[in-house]
Amino acid sequence: MILPPLWLLVVISAMGPIVMNGVLPANSQITRDLLTTYGMAQMVLTVYLLATLCAQIVLGNWADRYGRRPIMIGSLLVFALGGIICALAPSIEMLLLGRFIQGLGSSVCIFLPRTIIRDVFPRDRAASVIGYMTTAMMVAPLFGPAVGGWITDVSSWRLLYAVLGILGILLALLCVFFQNETLQQTEVRPVGSRFVDGAVILLRSRAFRAYLAVQCGSVGIYYAYLGGAPYVLMELYGLSAFEFGRWFAMIAIGYLLGNLVAGRFSQRFGGNFMISLSIPPLVTGIVLFWLMSRWQHPFAMFFPMQLVAFSNGICLPNVMSATMSVRPDLAGSASGLAGTFQTAAGIIMTIWLSAWLADTSLPLLVVMTGSLLLAVTGYVQLRNPLNRIPDDTGK
Repeated sequence: MILPPLWLLVVISAMGPIVMNGVLPANSQITRDLLTTYGMAQMVLTVYLLATLCAQIVLGNWADRYGRRPIMIGSLLVFALGGIICALAPSIEMLLLGRFIQGLGSSVCIFLPRTIIRDVFPRDRAASVIGYMTTAMMVAPLFGPAVGGWITDVSSWRLLYAVLGILGILLALLCVFFQNETLQQTEVRPVGSRFVDGAVILLRSRAFRAYLAVQCGSVGIYYAYLGGAPYVLMELYGLSAFEFGRWFAMIAIGYLLGNLVAGRFSQRFGGNFMISLSIPPLVTGIVLFWLMSRWQHPFAMFFPMQLVAFSNGICLPNVMSATMSVRPDLAGSASGLAGTFQTAAGIIMTIWLSAWLADTSLPLLVVMTGSLLLAVTGYVQLRNPLNRIPDDTGK
């Protein structure tokens, strides 16, 4: 079985965080241009997450049944259509519709590249490759919010969405010419491969549930931050769209460094050890958020999140590989199901934050702390050998 070009998987994976956070600096301009409230403009994130939730429920299963390649190409074309609709939207309602369609298509960027890697490599080797892939992938999100803010400041948010639509078309064409199929025909299951069947099998596993809690809690902190930080920093602290994007690079650097650690050491020490290694910086980041909350400076909002991102960079490649290794024959469904729960947690947090906008960062801190408790609960479950699966080191 031959892995598609790694550069292609990197570019596709990079689109996920770019589409999710690259448009956030435009929220203030959208509020003014479409004569709406900031809470409604902030729904571009919530609607996007809702769309990825719906899509992953279906696409993970379809990828197991019909193959990775056709699902990837078709979804990227849907993503491009959504970007074009957003660029032409005359109202906030049409913008949210386009954003929903964009989320449906771009959901494959979140889970399918790592599923393809898991098709080819064993668990810990897959975690290492995912770590290295994500390290390279983070070069784009490192500049994505800054570029998105710059485009918004010098032109408009419409051009930003138009660029995303064009990128979707280009990616679909690249997949047509360069992506090969990694799902073996003997793995395609016409019976028992429905999403509900696979979900029931996976959710009965204590190991899957524990890994899932760690994944949802860790990423949930990031989703909560995306939902609340733009309001705090741009509306309360007065940052411009470009300044917000420039500061956001701190988070991307933290995630990149964590991915380097995961890529270098996951195969050597095993996924379970690396997950344990990620918990201390995660807890430290949230504690620092509380300690620095009275200091109304961007550094107080970005440095603690950099530690959280570093933790996520170590944890996520390993926990994602672990969820797909509980039942390797259901790798696509496991990836889609984990992404579904992860996104559902993000939706709940962003809706809560949108409804709880205040003149302080307190709502954001409370939601992130709740997400931390979920991650720690999952980690405590993994301390029991009966609740985890041995990695390739036998631990």
